[in-house]
Amino acid sequence: MTGRSSLAPLIGTILTACVLHGVFVVGLPALVLRGIDGTTMLGTEVGPGAWLGLGLAAGGAYLYVWSAARLLRGGTSAIPGGQPTVLVTDGRYALTRHPLLLGVVMILLGEAVFFSSWALFGYALTYWLWLTAFVVMKEEPDMRRTFGPQFDAYCRDVPRWIPRFPWPAGRR
Repeated sequence: MTGRSSLAPLIGTILTACVLHGVFVVGLPALVLRGIDGTTMLGTEVGPGAWLGLGLAAGGAYLYVWSAARLLRGGTSAIPGGQPTVLVTDGRYALTRHPLLLGVVMILLGEAVFFSSWALFGYALTYWLWLTAFVVMKEEPDMRRTFGPQFDAYCRDVPRWIPRFPWPAGRR
């Protein structure tokens, strides 16, 4: 494998993440703030929960980056809708089946808290519902076709969204 071909998944993931985050995490929330709340992201007062919102968004960004890196290290796609080649079930994937997408939702919820915006909170919940439809109708059926009973067992053991604690033994 050449250096160029081994970098292709990383570059594709970074470019896709930049576009998706630019649209769904920055662009649309900015439009929601301007259109519904009548303010801008850069020119608005932050809410009383600014530090909480910042922490939630930072935690979501960490979860997203960790999850994407883990998928890439495992040799599988970190791009939504990409063809899975490896079933990753360790680390954060032992707590929730979709930590990468959960990270995005945490960022959006963090924005809502940071700006004290019910409109952004509604957008974050709507986005989470859209993601749920995506994973139920596209991603999980693809995983089931690719990994069969192994994925079914994973689904029985690991919740779709809300992580369970403590961490299951042997899956750290």
